[in-house]
Amino acid sequence: MKTGIFYGIGVGPGDPELITLKAVNILKKVDIIFHAVSRQSTQSTSGSIVDSLENISAERQELIFAMTNSRSDKKKYITKNAIYIYDKLKSGLNCAFTTIGDPLTYSTYGYIIKMLIKLDPCIEIKTIPGVNSWSALCAASNMILTEDQEQLRIIPSYLNPNDDNFKEILQEKQSLVFLKTYRTRNDIIEKIIKQPQEFSITYGSNIGLKNQFISNDIDKILSRDNEYLSMLIVKKKNQREKE
Repeated sequence: MKTGIFYGIGVGPGDPELITLKAVNILKKVDIIFHAVSRQSTQSTSGSIVDSLENISAERQELIFAMTNSRSDKKKYITKNAIYIYDKLKSGLNCAFTTIGDPLTYSTYGYIIKMLIKLDPCIEIKTIPGVNSWSALCAASNMILTEDQEQLRIIPSYLNPNDDNFKEILQEKQSLVFLKTYRTRNDIIEKIIKQPQEFSITYGSNIGLKNQFISNDIDKILSRDNEYLSMLIVKKKNQREKE
């Protein structure tokens, strides 16, 4: 029996209208759609996006992953789920794994395909890109992310603002995107506002969802509870912006 095709589907940041036509067409024809959930979560965000689509007849399954810094814990769930997915593929079923944003940028999907390739180097994998969250935040706030010779740097949530590297990062002429800042948001902001240079800070949470929040008001940002789907975009102000 021919092994099924494994699709990685980026469904965008949250707004169902931001999922691509190609992604929708593939979701309509696969046999199983997998959604990732954490042990602490009761609902998959990517699953909610797929719920809003019409004419999806595939079987839907949620796979539990460990969203933790423990490598051994992560690996255990990744291995278990990859083997489960591979068994479905070996039975001839075409399967899709959905992920918010883009599948190949800080996504559980990346770990899954590495494990699947270990299980079967000849497995057929097709990845469909998705709109990332920082592009959606910039669009929602009409903010130019980069221009001219500015660089863009994407920084994951585990960066400690007290590290020596943090101050060096702020000195460079670049736009900074801090992802999933639910543990470090206030520390990052407080560290930035103590710098001698001026920075613009934009905070966004749950972008594209009903409870979306976007603000440049530091006091409002600092007073909010921690939010998992959140980010900060930080840019050094130039002389024209200061005037």
